[in-house]
Amino acid sequence: MSKIFGTDGIRCLVNEEPLTAETCLKISKSVAFILKKKNKLISRVVICKDTRLSGYLYEPLVTAGFISMGMDVILVGPLPTPAVPLMIKTLRAGIGVMITASHNTYEYNGLKFFDQDGNKLDRRIEEQVESIVSNKNLYKKITNKSFISGKAKRLEDASGRYSEYLKSTLSTNLIKKKLKIILDCGNGATYNIAPNLFWELGHEVKTINANPNGKNINKNCGAVDTKQLSNIILKEKANIGFAFDGDGDRIIVIDENGKEIDGDKIIALFSKNLIKPKNKINQIDVVITVMSNMALEEYLSNKLKLKVKRTEVGDINVINCMKKHKSLLGGEQSGHIILSSNSNTGDGILAALKITQIMISNKLKASKVFNLYKDYHQEKLNLKYLNNNKNLKRTIINLNKNKLFNNNKIRSLIRFSGTEPLVRILVEGKDPKLVKQNISKIENILRPHLDK
Repeated sequence: MSKIFGTDGIRCLVNEEPLTAETCLKISKSVAFILKKKNKLISRVVICKDTRLSGYLYEPLVTAGFISMGMDVILVGPLPTPAVPLMIKTLRAGIGVMITASHNTYEYNGLKFFDQDGNKLDRRIEEQVESIVSNKNLYKKITNKSFISGKAKRLEDASGRYSEYLKSTLSTNLIKKKLKIILDCGNGATYNIAPNLFWELGHEVKTINANPNGKNINKNCGAVDTKQLSNIILKEKANIGFAFDGDGDRIIVIDENGKEIDGDKIIALFSKNLIKPKNKINQIDVVITVMSNMALEEYLSNKLKLKVKRTEVGDINVINCMKKHKSLLGGEQSGHIILSSNSNTGDGILAALKITQIMISNKLKASKVFNLYKDYHQEKLNLKYLNNNKNLKRTIINLNKNKLFNNNKIRSLIRFSGTEPLVRILVEGKDPKLVKQNISKIENILRPHLDK
């Protein structure tokens, strides 16, 4: 078990490796050891979680790991992932942990670690953790030989701190305006804070899927399934709807006509209203991923004259690229939106607040404010595999290189999911018929290698 971390922290089925109870404890102790070795002054950890049932399993395990290494733990959950960097700063902590499996259903859970600056762990630190956890001799050496352990306490006003911070990012004239907003909290970490915040700002708010029971997180709702939200917006004649995923770092928008607005269109809106070209040699204005629609890149580059860079899938790749190039905006089509002047990670509630501000200031309906470019046609397909074998890997590499599926009429991308045993296929082009034909061809080529 050498590989523990994926594209966004650790994630797997509950009680399976690398998140059995024993390994979870080892991971938290290893993180404490490595980060404390880098900075001996680190003594405090913030631990947050979403609403899934297994949070009751992993919260005490992670807490015990840090306490055993002589560190104090502050428990703040359940709160959205973007609250963790803020809590690290305001509570003068050295480490932050979010216990979540993001958009996955309750059968999954995971861990996201943050350093003292509120940044997700560097890949080199992740590799060090993996090497310690996988090696009995190395793990034996990190035991705290002191009789002094840490202690844990629960912070009661954490949601209030986060809410007030979010309010501080808005201009004051927003409070004087009202919108009719439907919120789909996905029975996740935004279930309490988002409805209260939008109501406090004076909006007319109706909330759905804000009754978490530990098992209904992301179940046919939230950012992963917006059908219910779309129907309610039409029924209630609302101005706009926001759907969050389980840990609140992603957002999907539904306009007043019930139409879904993905992360690409949100990036375009923010680029137009919040970003100005800097024209510096190494400056990248906006960072997107290989999944983003080509029409978005053309709009940003040709219409707005912004410098754009694509990264591999995963918000950590976007964030690292943004840091390198000092970019103010980045994100993914799936709804991770990073505004670096306000947050170190994607923040669904923050993005929703900024969208309402732009709508109000421009006096435009949601359908009009997002009508900035016409998408190329995209088809997506997820194929489950049994084993990540050499033939499957080789076939995917060859398909990605194949000019039949990557030319001036068609763009394709085939990749392994970083969180589930899935091969994800994307085919894009202006001709819908040609796109459908090509995704079928790719599927037929991959099928024989999935069950081996």
